[in-house]
Amino acid sequence: MIQKMQSKFVATVMAAFLILTGIVAGSINLFSFTQMISRYDQMLEILVSNNGEFPEPEEFNQKITDNFGHEFEITVETRFESRYFLVYLDGNGNYLDSDISHIAAVSGEDVLFYAEKVFKELKPGKVSRGTCNIYRYRLEQTDRGYEIAFIDMTQQMANLENIRTISLIISVVLLILLIIIVSFLSKRAIRPMVETMEKQKRFITDAGHELKTPLAVISANADVLELIGGKNEWIESIRNQTKQMDVLVKRLLFLSKMEEGEQMVFAEFDLSKTVFEKVSQLSTIAYSSEKEFETDIAENIRYKGDMTAIEHLVSVLTENAIKYCSEKGKVQVKLYKSGKTIHFEVRNEGDPLEASEMSRLFERFYRPDSSRSKNTGGHGIGLSIAKAVVTAHKGRIYAKNEKNNIVAFCVEF
Repeated sequence: MIQKMQSKFVATVMAAFLILTGIVAGSINLFSFTQMISRYDQMLEILVSNNGEFPEPEEFNQKITDNFGHEFEITVETRFESRYFLVYLDGNGNYLDSDISHIAAVSGEDVLFYAEKVFKELKPGKVSRGTCNIYRYRLEQTDRGYEIAFIDMTQQMANLENIRTISLIISVVLLILLIIIVSFLSKRAIRPMVETMEKQKRFITDAGHELKTPLAVISANADVLELIGGKNEWIESIRNQTKQMDVLVKRLLFLSKMEEGEQMVFAEFDLSKTVFEKVSQLSTIAYSSEKEFETDIAENIRYKGDMTAIEHLVSVLTENAIKYCSEKGKVQVKLYKSGKTIHFEVRNEGDPLEASEMSRLFERFYRPDSSRSKNTGGHGIGLSIAKAVVTAHKGRIYAKNEKNNIVAFCVEF
């Protein structure tokens, strides 16, 4: 239990870190990419506006801003650090001319290929922008037809790749360091909770053992009173209450051991036989209260688990169904295997459960209807035991309402 709490604490911190790191790293990379595209769009706009050349800094008087409101500035190095080429097409997209004097990596065939590809993707409007392989382009309609300016993004894309790689490396390093730090500090962080749980466990165990003797004395005194004064309703009430208290104490001790994973002996056994024998013993309770009892237990289903704990699970769910089954209603117990999953289901006719109750059914001492629980003698701890048993076996348990006022408790292993 303590190890699970520590693991959950570490996992929660790691999840929060990964989400935060993902948001920060993603935002940085997205901002860098958007800024790069915006800058190249500015450069292309200048090229198209100045006949395919970058003007001298003192001659540049255009005011061009990017998506972030930053004005583009031309320096004496701008024309030398940029690689670009231009293509001219007629109104039908046929090749007219090109200028590849500012780039060495593009041939005449490449010009035709890129021009044709961009023209096929032409969108309505006088200006079209986009990315084609490693080039950012701007297509603008002119009197002669179309002018397409391409600019090489290789260097900036390499810089972006470096940013992504560095971000990933830093994130991994920080994650490893955080795991080490959090694993060390988690013990201190959960210490108060662990101490509280230990005190609670010690109290339940001590109280359970301390109550056994008084209960045994009360039961023995009731027997003596019956011998002296004969049977009467008061002695019978004492016995019933003592019996209920004894069951409650035993279940509390069992639940405490289950939640701590103590005394669990996993071995393969015949689950079909175990369920059938346990259910057969409990069927007499249903018949004595004039309720129908049906079983559908598939044969030869074997399972590796703690047989004693599974017997508790079967008893709890079956007794619960009998207790809360409507008068002269029907209880159904079913065991079957679907693929690799074993299903154990218990159904009873009765009042449907409220949706708000579903998530709390397996809490200690929770009873959906207190008046009904008093009439049936419930303590609200049986389903907690069922949940603990299923959890210890890494299974799943849930409740649901079905048609015709049927409540079902389903277990999957």
